[in-house]
Amino acid sequence: MSQNIISVDSAEHATLLAALRFYQQNGQGEPSSRCDAIHAIATDGDVRISLDTTGIDALCERINLCTPVRCVIGLEGGLVTGVTANVELEFVVLDYDVEGCDDDEVMTVPSLWGEDKVVDVYKRGFYDADVAPESVERLHAAIEAIMDAEA
Repeated sequence: MSQNIISVDSAEHATLLAALRFYQQNGQGEPSSRCDAIHAIATDGDVRISLDTTGIDALCERINLCTPVRCVIGLEGGLVTGVTANVELEFVVLDYDVEGCDDDEVMTVPSLWGEDKVVDVYKRGFYDADVAPESVERLHAAIEAIMDAEA
């Protein structure tokens, strides 16, 4: 199952919830109650099964919870050994240690720290994190408890 993640401000958040509840209250969770245009959107052109009233309730609850995207990055000896997240996540590793690399192993990319600056990094691509929401949340809760106890 693929997921789409969007970042919204508080006004957009409230509008999304209001639109979902309006959709739900007007019977749009029932396919026979909606016009063709809304049906096409709700089913992604008849590719997906649309949400019913119960599904809309569950979606509103998830939107209200606003769980942040969390990822755990494992390192050993300065090398990334794994990335695990609570949702689908694509990431890139920027390795600035290019000393001794051949020219074809290095690429120049925009710096994260300035629009007009560039940096050389070891040539890599994009990677997908492993998705394990329960494991990530369990680890996050354990670390949070340790940090709270030390505060």
